[in-house]
Amino acid sequence: MTLCSNRPEGFGPQSHLYSHILTSCFLDTILVPLCTWLYLLALLILFFLPTKPNSSPKTPFFSRAWRKTEKGDSQSVVEEAPPAAKYRGLRMPRVFRTTFLALYYLLLLAQILMCTLEIVRLALAHLGIGLLPFTYVTLFGAFIMRLTRGLGGRIREWRWANIAVFVALLVTNGVKVAEEVKEGVNTRKGTKYPESDEIIDVSVMIGVYTVLMILELVLG
Repeated sequence: MTLCSNRPEGFGPQSHLYSHILTSCFLDTILVPLCTWLYLLALLILFFLPTKPNSSPKTPFFSRAWRKTEKGDSQSVVEEAPPAAKYRGLRMPRVFRTTFLALYYLLLLAQILMCTLEIVRLALAHLGIGLLPFTYVTLFGAFIMRLTRGLGGRIREWRWANIAVFVALLVTNGVKVAEEVKEGVNTRKGTKYPESDEIIDVSVMIGVYTVLMILELVLG
């Protein structure tokens, strides 16, 4: 399957139909995967950044400590390594934090399903899927960063990398919706993936990225 096919606006970046907007093919093959590449590059740079003297040292995902029991014996306990970054998010009751964290993971799963829906419907309509599967890498990376809190402190400021990539994908998909609205909601009517359906799908993904960005700030 070609990256893009049967798209009347052409590859781009400038549309053959509307000179003032980008093409959906250019967005799907260049800008959307570019967000992933920049995200991975940022994480790689943060991983190799030297630890400042006044910052928390690199620690394993979980550290082992010892405590005294009532009988005086030493008992091994496993404690989660503290985050390396100074920003800890908003102070809130544990139940709220647990709820927000569960919502964060559920939204990541929902976004994976929405991306899959868009890719499958583009393929069924023989429009080409571009490099949209790269988005899975971003979502999986955000999941790993949140689950391990930056690989146990090895990647400092990982939260801001997550926030930045969510903002980038939000903006990129916003441009895609604007381009599709300019083309007209009745475009591809009667096909397996009408323009109006894709506008709805991408708009939902924009909303999910927005909430994920907010949750990153709240959870810290």
